[in-house]
Amino acid sequence: MQVIPIRRCNIMAKLKKRKDGRYQRRVTLSSGKTRVVYGRTQAALDAAVRAVLADDSAGLDVGDRTTVGEWAKIWLQTYKADLRHATVQMYRNAYNNHVRQVLGGMELRDVRPVHIRSVMSEVAGMSESLQNKVLLTMRQIFATAIDNGLLLRNPCDKIKITPHAKPRRKEYLTAAECDTLMEAVSEPRARAFVALCLYCGLRREEALGLKWTDLGADRLVVSRAMTFGSNQQLPVEELKNTASCRMLPMPDKLRQVLATTPRLAEYVVPAANGGDMTLSAFRRLWTSHVRRQVGFELHPHMLRHTYATMLYRAGVDLRTAQQLLGHANIQMTARIYTHLEAEDSLKVQDRINLYLSGTPTATATG
Repeated sequence: MQVIPIRRCNIMAKLKKRKDGRYQRRVTLSSGKTRVVYGRTQAALDAAVRAVLADDSAGLDVGDRTTVGEWAKIWLQTYKADLRHATVQMYRNAYNNHVRQVLGGMELRDVRPVHIRSVMSEVAGMSESLQNKVLLTMRQIFATAIDNGLLLRNPCDKIKITPHAKPRRKEYLTAAECDTLMEAVSEPRARAFVALCLYCGLRREEALGLKWTDLGADRLVVSRAMTFGSNQQLPVEELKNTASCRMLPMPDKLRQVLATTPRLAEYVVPAANGGDMTLSAFRRLWTSHVRRQVGFELHPHMLRHTYATMLYRAGVDLRTAQQLLGHANIQMTARIYTHLEAEDSLKVQDRINLYLSGTPTATATG
């Protein structure tokens, strides 16, 4: 190996040229460790040395080659270990389904905003909720990498989701749709599930976690929820938050449904064989006995949102609605009420316009 002495670098007195034509220099880091830096030309080598020293000065772990996939695994196991099972699963699904293929094999330090935009472009046509989950997952992965000296900047900064140009269907059912739904669903377990979510506003996991012993004459107690991992994984009993533990009044329509529901197992809504409900078993129940029976768009959370709408229409105050819905933060309830108030304002505007145009309008009631 040819040795070329130089004087313009105080890092080392000698510059070496390798047999493959590259130049190299050994750099001593602030930790006392050394790092060998290479360059095709002396200018390229000097630039590489400056980059290494800049990283070292900024506190980065110089020479670290951790990939996004490796750090994502550490991040989930270390930083998300104390979260609810369902929340951890949300992060895992967002990474595995939408991030891993694009970024998983890249070294953390090589990821740039353009790569983040590439991931987001793949989910741009999906729901804003999913886009937010994917972006949040990436942002937190890189934020913890910064905290651990693996990065200087978060490549997710200034990245935004793609809002939908077309408004989505409203997230609650009309009174007529509620009647149609209850008439269409006849399978006892499916009917009980729909009634619990529609008339008491239970989350899917809360309805599936409800036991017959939780029911009183006119009240029910929400004290557990069934959250799922993979399709065949047995559920975990855990509530979303402390506010989720609550006692709810049972409307007459719900009591009538439950009175005709066979008690096949400990849970009000068990699997078809009476055993523990799994995610795949619930999907079969919902698809076969609910969604295919109605002629409009429907997903489980719409039932809970419909209950919130019923509370608003019935004049239930915001604080009471928060308690009935089990919201940890009253702002969550306020967002629903504010949206409904905005809808009502538009309806009033329409009625005024009809009146001013001379078109007869029905007299408003209530």
